[in-house]
Amino acid sequence: MILTVVGCAGTVPGPEAACSCYLLEHDGFRLLLDAGTGSLGPLQRFADPCAIDAVLISHRHRDHCSDLVPLAYLRDRRGTTARLPVIAPAGTAAHVAAPSGYARALDWRDPPAGSARLGPLTIETVPVRHSVPAQAVRVTAGSASLTYSGDTGECAELLELARGTNVLLCEAAAAVETPGSGAAHLTPAQAARLAEEAGAAHLVLTHLRPWADPMAALREARASYHGPLTLATPGLRLIT
Repeated sequence: MILTVVGCAGTVPGPEAACSCYLLEHDGFRLLLDAGTGSLGPLQRFADPCAIDAVLISHRHRDHCSDLVPLAYLRDRRGTTARLPVIAPAGTAAHVAAPSGYARALDWRDPPAGSARLGPLTIETVPVRHSVPAQAVRVTAGSASLTYSGDTGECAELLELARGTNVLLCEAAAAVETPGSGAAHLTPAQAARLAEEAGAAHLVLTHLRPWADPMAALREARASYHGPLTLATPGLRLIT
């Protein structure tokens, strides 16, 4: 599998990064993990939006799903007849205000129970701890695996999902000095401890807010995780 970071900013786009959006490619199949604010533009550097085969949305907050609307519009205007499968927690569709004229471009689906095939990929989702219904996902192709946390506080479900994963793409939006922030987000240290306990082979920190200090996040994570550690940046590509 090839992972491309399209957008990695948390909450709002930054001057250099759109919000959460990650492209996974394997055997010609293209899966988007989230489609956050501002991501449709940079997505076109890496893939034709009309050639995306499926989208998995972690939760309904705008920094993870708002660009489904322009994506649906683009596909409809360009005459793409195949509806785009969108796997999302129940109720997400009601929060994505695509006008009915091109909402038909999206085929909303509930998360699978257990693991399921999606093209050449196997996906497994679990509910995670956030302020709205949210899911993490593990994507597997042969011996390669990637686990994406979405937005979450600490929870046993994510730890079990991430065990032995090749890449843990993990949010680290919470700041230690923010009271209560851990209820819905992970600090870099928490993300690192998760990766260490899960035995993840490579930790990629993402969903840092534009005002966060990325170098401080890396230093904080490095104290708890001893494997390869990378900060997500737009255009980053990893082969799992």
